[in-house]
Amino acid sequence: MKKEGLVTRIAPSPTGELHLGHVAHAQWVWKTARELDARVLIRMEDHDRTRCRPEYERSILEDLAWLGFEPDAASRASLDTQPSAFRQSDHPERYAEAFERLRRATDVYGCSCTRAMMETSGPDGERRYPGTCRGTPIDREGRAVVRARIPGEETEIQDLRLGPLLQQPQHDQGDVAVRDIFGQWTYQFCVAVDDLHDGVNLIIRGEDLAPSTGRQWLLAKLLGRTEPFVTLHHPLLYAPDGRKLSKRDRSETVKAMRARGMTREEVLEEAGRG
Repeated sequence: MKKEGLVTRIAPSPTGELHLGHVAHAQWVWKTARELDARVLIRMEDHDRTRCRPEYERSILEDLAWLGFEPDAASRASLDTQPSAFRQSDHPERYAEAFERLRRATDVYGCSCTRAMMETSGPDGERRYPGTCRGTPIDREGRAVVRARIPGEETEIQDLRLGPLLQQPQHDQGDVAVRDIFGQWTYQFCVAVDDLHDGVNLIIRGEDLAPSTGRQWLLAKLLGRTEPFVTLHHPLLYAPDGRKLSKRDRSETVKAMRARGMTREEVLEEAGRG
């Protein structure tokens, strides 16, 4: 499949350093982009201000360059400046404006329900929010997330590896959280806003995020998106004990591999083997 005007992105969160799972993801991004002649933007998703660090961003950029992954020149150069159009924390007005569009398009309300109060809707472990707090003001007392009501329609997104993704987001996950209890915009909200703003129409990511596809599409439509996107959800890299490689589990970093003498080719081969 080759399609004109495809734009994809690599969007690391600077909450830690790159590990092999990230390298495997980058291999999928650049391989797919080459095959489809797509541009690869780079974006720093630092919406979680409690965990993101500038030193992690610098380390990520350095490791990607060392590994030979070269994103779109303008987006990469932008990250050397302050503010950058490709660093989430540098343009709060973008999310504030999008939030106002969302408020005009659907019901937005404060929600004090905890994760433990929600039922598990399927084998993927997703929690379904049943709409308990609908109609509550967003400035309600106490700690609350802000949710947006999404339509009850079925979604169909074309995935280049998995085929059509048929989902019922309202039934499976319920209304989307767009701001957390700390006042931070959520991943689900930010990614919909940024992909629309940046013209991203090819989304390449791990298959664990496939369940988020439908609700992100519905959220994007509420924000004004009219052109559909295509996805490619790739396999994940797992540790010997069967767990997904992650920052939280202190998976060995690319920086550590470099320090113990591994070459770029060896790191790429190790990630590709998975």
